[in-house]
Amino acid sequence: VVIESVKAASDIEAPLDGTVTAVNDAIAADPTLVNSDPLGAGWFFRMKLSDMSELDGLMDEAAYKELVG
Repeated sequence: VVIESVKAASDIEAPLDGTVTAVNDAIAADPTLVNSDPLGAGWFFRMKLSDMSELDGLMDEAAYKELVG
């Protein structure tokens, strides 16, 4: 996945293996959704994971908030 801005294009890398199943076209029309509603309408893509056990090594939202808090 690549995200483009006025100044640059950057790859978005996922920490998991899988297949992209959907792309959010709404953020192309309104890029501010990424910042204004990142947990709702501002999603980039959806994917079907190849191996659900890869989730075991990731933090949940509470652990992440504690880390950056």
